[in-house]
Amino acid sequence: MSEPSRGLGKDLCGRVHALTGAECYLPDTHYPRPHHALSGESWHDGLCTRCAGSGLYADALCPTCNGTAFEPLTLPDTYQPG
Repeated sequence: MSEPSRGLGKDLCGRVHALTGAECYLPDTHYPRPHHALSGESWHDGLCTRCAGSGLYADALCPTCNGTAFEPLTLPDTYQPG
């Protein structure tokens, strides 16, 4: 039985931006740096506050994260990863 494949390599992050659908191409070890897509888009995200990471809300696709389980975060300019 073969292992299911993702669009990118299995050692890559592949996290999808909840609103744009852009996929992160960085290695899984890039945290806490932001996600980056091949388009040049970058973003931070966190566990969805509406569905708590299940991807479903009220038995339907979560409108906040579009089922990705993570929502984009807006960080202050003074944010320093640590």
